Amino acid sequence: MFAYIEQDSFLHQRNPMIKLLLIVMMTIIVCLSYFPVLPSITFFLVFTTTWLAGKIPLKNLLRRLLMFIVISLLFMISMMILRGLNGESGIVYRLWVFRWTAKDIIHSISLGFRILALVTMSMGFVLTTRPRDLILSLILQCNISPVHGYATMAAYRFLPELQAQVDSIHLAQEIRGISWNKGIVSRFTSPFRVVLPLLCVAARRGERVACAMESRGLGKSENRTYYKTTEIVKNDWLFLGAGVIIYTIIIAVLVKYDLFRLNFAAIK
Repeated sequence: MFAYIEQDSFLHQRNPMIKLLLIVMMTIIVCLSYFPVLPSITFFLVFTTTWLAGKIPLKNLLRRLLMFIVISLLFMISMMILRGLNGESGIVYRLWVFRWTAKDIIHSISLGFRILALVTMSMGFVLTTRPRDLILSLILQCNISPVHGYATMAAYRFLPELQAQVDSIHLAQEIRGISWNKGIVSRFTSPFRVVLPLLCVAARRGERVACAMESRGLGKSENRTYYKTTEIVKNDWLFLGAGVIIYTIIIAVLVKYDLFRLNFAAIK
């Protein structure tokens, strides 16, 4: 689901730190946004950019986002149900025993689109960023120690393999007579039976990586050479500047029409 896709696109060629900086800026603003307009615009903007500028197939992108779209809808529905049982004044909509204020509706919709926006930004970054380039950018552009950089790369590469490890543990348990997909009780308890073996696999993987790094003398010398390097070029700065300008224009338009407020603002 979250795995790099090899493509020769504009987004793939951008420096990972530039993309990460832009995502962090957008994430902070989206999390502070009170109305759902900006999160929804951010979702569609990032989705379109990943599709066109990242050359990620539309069906592939939709398939990866399908589960999170369902999760965001469930969050919105559950929030609407819980908030519909309150007894606050200023009710604007009624349905059976449920009563909602404008604040309840806005909070519920904002939460759903905020989840979609954050997931889409994270997915767009992962799909268009090679793990090796991310670590090299951290080391070369952010001056992170190579020891910490390569440790981060080992952990980063292990994350996409978690699902395969979980499937292997399920098969091993099923061979030994422990069914994990039969009955409600089994489905509920199966995640707890996976946690301990998964931690053991992660610990063994970390130990092997640590031994490999130590045997190759990682961190012994401060001066290192790299087979491939990353740098911030003119197009990276143009990409960052264009992203900031476009997002600033969107916020300015929303502010003009009173569609953007911070989370601690109240509805008049």
